[in-house]
Amino acid sequence: MKKITGNLIFFVNRKCPLNCPSCSAAATPLNNKELSPLWLTEFFNRLKDLEFPGYITWTGGEPFLSFKTLKTGIELAAEAKYHSEILTGGAWFDNNPGLLKQLRAVGNFSLRISLDAEHQEKIPLRLIFALIEAALRLNVEVNFTLRSIPGREAASFYKDAIKKALPDFYRKNRGRSRWIHTIPHIGTVPEKERTPACAGAPLPASGKWQNSCRQGFRDLVIGEDGLFYPCCGLFTLSCYRRLAVGDPLKESWPVLLNKQNRKPLFRVLKEKGPYFICLELGKQLEIRSSSFNNPCDVCLALFRRYGEEVLALFDRG
Repeated sequence: MKKITGNLIFFVNRKCPLNCPSCSAAATPLNNKELSPLWLTEFFNRLKDLEFPGYITWTGGEPFLSFKTLKTGIELAAEAKYHSEILTGGAWFDNNPGLLKQLRAVGNFSLRISLDAEHQEKIPLRLIFALIEAALRLNVEVNFTLRSIPGREAASFYKDAIKKALPDFYRKNRGRSRWIHTIPHIGTVPEKERTPACAGAPLPASGKWQNSCRQGFRDLVIGEDGLFYPCCGLFTLSCYRRLAVGDPLKESWPVLLNKQNRKPLFRVLKEKGPYFICLELGKQLEIRSSSFNNPCDVCLALFRRYGEEVLALFDRG
């Protein structure tokens, strides 16, 4: 049996009514591509061939906008005794509060509510608090991902708001591991003050961004197209489909994992990091007011600005 030590991340769809300019999944109201319940059923039958620790993240887009697929996935995961967590913005709850109860009836799961200033422009916090209270009545665990956007409300703003509106909930959960997960903001809209880039500028002496990739290649990432990807952070890229490893319904897990390990681009990212590719292309890192903190910053900036050059470099071998 093939062993996988990471998590399984499903991009159920790329649909979302919020249309945030810096969406990490490039989700829009117009993108109707989604995984189907039938696809998931076949996939879970094949997942039995993996020694899988059983932690699944359902994300998008907004996964609740593909409710039949999400409901099937939660039920299949529960039958296999896997743990499901749904990453949601919460926009669906105002018009469809009954979806939560329907989902809870087919299996256990936790919610991870995504909070940031762009979301709250269209989803008032009062609706988020109503969603939290509804989840708690159903014995659904609630967690949060907070994203700080430069020049907007800091993550502490949302923590303080939760503490004020739901003091008992805050007190019971504040010390729990990963109850609140704060992530950095990596802008997808080219703004000079916040977006890292590769260009000809002096290099600092050192930095964590010079390390090899440790974030990708650990999890099984399935896009809304049903293909297997090496990283969950690639989906804003126009060239993301060219980074797919393969189709898990057509190829065995050993074949897919071996293809990923053999692909020169992925091997270089994993062993030497995106900074090495910058050097190979003759592109140096341009440090602006927000410096690079980790290889993810460099990788996304590199692909957004020089994606075709990177792919051409590795097409040549």
